[in-house]
Amino acid sequence: METTELGNNEWLSSLFEIRSRWVPAYVKHVFAAGMSSSQRSESGHSFLKKYVDRKNSLTDFVSRFNRVLVHQRHGELAANHIDLTQMLKVTTALMMENQMVQIYTKKIFLLFQNELVQSNSYICFKRSSFDEAKVYAVQHFESGRTSDRTRQVNYFLSTDYISCSCQIFDFEGYPCRHMLCCMKKTNAALAEEIYSSHSMLSYAASDLVDKGSLTDARSTFLLSEFQSLCIHVKDIDTGGEVSMRRNRNKSVEETRVVCDPNPVRAKGCEKRLKSGKEKALFQSNRQCRACGTSGHDRRTCPTLQNSLDNTNQPQYLQDPSDQQYHAPDPQ
Repeated sequence: METTELGNNEWLSSLFEIRSRWVPAYVKHVFAAGMSSSQRSESGHSFLKKYVDRKNSLTDFVSRFNRVLVHQRHGELAANHIDLTQMLKVTTALMMENQMVQIYTKKIFLLFQNELVQSNSYICFKRSSFDEAKVYAVQHFESGRTSDRTRQVNYFLSTDYISCSCQIFDFEGYPCRHMLCCMKKTNAALAEEIYSSHSMLSYAASDLVDKGSLTDARSTFLLSEFQSLCIHVKDIDTGGEVSMRRNRNKSVEETRVVCDPNPVRAKGCEKRLKSGKEKALFQSNRQCRACGTSGHDRRTCPTLQNSLDNTNQPQYLQDPSDQQYHAPDPQ
């Protein structure tokens, strides 16, 4: 306004006075899923122009408008089906990415994945630290040098909340590359702290086992205490209240899980009906009692049938000239 000498313009002056309501730099702290003030109407107009023309009659407009609604709802159902059934591919082994792929939709996850990849080209260093918050500075690092533009990331310890000066997370709903760069650095420090805690616990447990394994009474006592501690540690993970007084008289058998009994056929239950295929398979495995081969039974045995045919054949009369032949007595 000063460059073009329009400071006396009433309309521009009124817009400048309400700049906090329409300029994106002033409204990024309000969540709007990345949408602008006129985006909804403009996108609706562009979508409607594909089906409706000013030359259409009123009846034609109503039918075309119903077709627009059908196509729009079909697109929403298709997008919901993809979000519910299709599992997107993760590019890193970070637990953060595996969690976000189950929370975000396909479109938002692809935006988050791009920010996660771009965070590898940023460096983070601590600028200041207070009792309730830590301030980090994030810069873009490329070709061996850093950019002059710096983003400020604040991490509030009491509320475990992180924010960035770019305000992408506040306005669009997914973490920016500056926040992801700081989160990876703080997670590395947290992993080192967890490793040191694990080392101290391992040393204490090893010393206790060495002292407790000297006698049978100590071993029995430590085993029962370890089983009780495992139950209490699980209660802590699930958010349950753990009492410091342990019931030492509680037996281990009370905590065992009772499984379902084995299924038993009821009395009077009839036999299972067999299908034709199962009967044919059972008959093909049967063996004949006469010859011992499979594929038939005694009634259709070819070996037994041949022996019966040879037995039933007629006996031929001998020649009368044979010396051993004696004519029958006519009486």
